[in-house]
Amino acid sequence: MKSGGIERDMAQADRILLRSSPSIDTGPEMGLLLGHALAMDHSRVVVGRDLMRSSSMMKEALVSGLMSSGAEVLDVGVVSCPALALAASQGDCAVYVTEYRGYGMISGYLLINPNGSLFRKEQIRHLDMYFMDPPELPESGNLGHIHPVYGTVDTYNSRLRALLPEKAECAMVVDCSCGPVSDSVPQILNSMGADVLTLNAQRDLDYVSGEMDGHGIRPDSVQSQIASGSGYIGCVMNKIGTMASIVDENGRQLTPEQVFALTVMFLRPKRIAVPVDMTTLIDDAFHGRLGNDQGQEADEDGYIMTDRSAAAVCEAVASGAELGFYDGGIIYGNISMMPDGIQTAAIIAGMAGNKSINRIVDEFPEYIQDRTSRDCSVTAETFKREIEERLPNMDGRTVVRDNAWRVDLDGGWFLVRLVKGVEPTIEIIAESSDRAYVIGLMEIAGDLVDDCMKAQ
Repeated sequence: MKSGGIERDMAQADRILLRSSPSIDTGPEMGLLLGHALAMDHSRVVVGRDLMRSSSMMKEALVSGLMSSGAEVLDVGVVSCPALALAASQGDCAVYVTEYRGYGMISGYLLINPNGSLFRKEQIRHLDMYFMDPPELPESGNLGHIHPVYGTVDTYNSRLRALLPEKAECAMVVDCSCGPVSDSVPQILNSMGADVLTLNAQRDLDYVSGEMDGHGIRPDSVQSQIASGSGYIGCVMNKIGTMASIVDENGRQLTPEQVFALTVMFLRPKRIAVPVDMTTLIDDAFHGRLGNDQGQEADEDGYIMTDRSAAAVCEAVASGAELGFYDGGIIYGNISMMPDGIQTAAIIAGMAGNKSINRIVDEFPEYIQDRTSRDCSVTAETFKREIEERLPNMDGRTVVRDNAWRVDLDGGWFLVRLVKGVEPTIEIIAESSDRAYVIGLMEIAGDLVDDCMKAQ
């Protein structure tokens, strides 16, 4: 592998949408090199894996690289990603060996900090130091050791159960996708008192469910089961436990934003962190404006808009926000900085015990979004200067995060984002409950962008 390969292959580790590298170069040799690189700064590394057939091979390659560089390895075995994130505090960092969503691709690596957050891009770039100036490997007498660690899943289950509602008097169909989540989701829901019907809860290395979405989820089996019964809600887990898709009593798959809104309504957090382009639905949930919601008005300062990155959301949660949301994943600050679909499933079960999920969601306002993109005909620096000169003249509240500018008005909002690259582009997003107003917002934002690009 050429120098810089780890950064190229692992750049997606900054994303909460958990995927390992799609690169064809990802293989056991990368695990060996990664182990050497991590050992530069991490003397004690926690390692866990999923059930994909290639993950065992990839784990052994990583462990060999770590041990041959003198690092101590804590092997927690086959666990869900949230369980490993909780165990990461036992070492200087942790590595999760997991599949890439595209079938036929070999497993890859997720790098995790002791607080359970994913490595930031600058941390991944730092690993390139190994390739630029590789240190001498230690003598045989100074090699590292591997220590089996048992009970990681039980520790996670117990910790999570202590944080959840005491009862969940509902009936739920759960598809575990034949992954490590089958060791947590049914057990936790059962301990809460839910009537649980499980699908694909056996460990099966060869299980393939067919066409899935980008999060590794396929809901049709659960939807079919709900259609044949009465009163069930559904939950479809991705194999490693970071994502959960919820299906209501009518078999409707909820959007990730609707699930997060339900979670906010149920937990009543005082602070949440969301990306700057988050739908108004979440703001409504946080401030108690949905349906018959009788929640108290939340502090405006508690609704934190961040850069559109996993690292920014994780940092906000680590700094005191109780919940974070990014690309379909919900982060709960009570366990780790890892998105946790297992906890989401349990929270929705607790909510469904007292209320109809379907009826609550039916009362949600409908927000209409439109978006477009166009080439940027001026330099990125020029565009940033021009738009920041014009924004003070706009009505409404302006939020600026990195290269994104959002303007909130009484009837909706629009956002202009500068996407840097060889040829920079401009993305425009507008949202409102009124379709005509969205069209007007798009025109206002478009005119603003055109004015900025006329500058010389």
